[in-house]
Amino acid sequence: ASVTIDGSVGKPGAVPAASATTLMQAVAQAGGVTENGNARRVAIFRQIDGRRQAAAFDLTSIRRGESPDPRVYPGDIIVVDGSGIKALQKQLMNNLPLLSIFRPF
Repeated sequence: ASVTIDGSVGKPGAVPAASATTLMQAVAQAGGVTENGNARRVAIFRQIDGRRQAAAFDLTSIRRGESPDPRVYPGDIIVVDGSGIKALQKQLMNNLPLLSIFRPF
């Protein structure tokens, strides 16, 4: 079971996801956020009840203990914002409110 990590991370691609893997652990497994990455804007895309949904998180506030570190699940796609992301991903990221609530997109 794995999650896919894309965007401004050291090693984009699939990383293993155990039953208790968190967002911080998954990003760390992908080599962490790159210099041009924006740790304040990280999205998780997930299938919920057959619909694609997304939520945005702030890794900086998670690291500081100000926000909870959400669990990630097999099949999730994590995108770290930054100059290295594709135009379509950038558009999706800009339209996601920075709330840890999953919404259809």
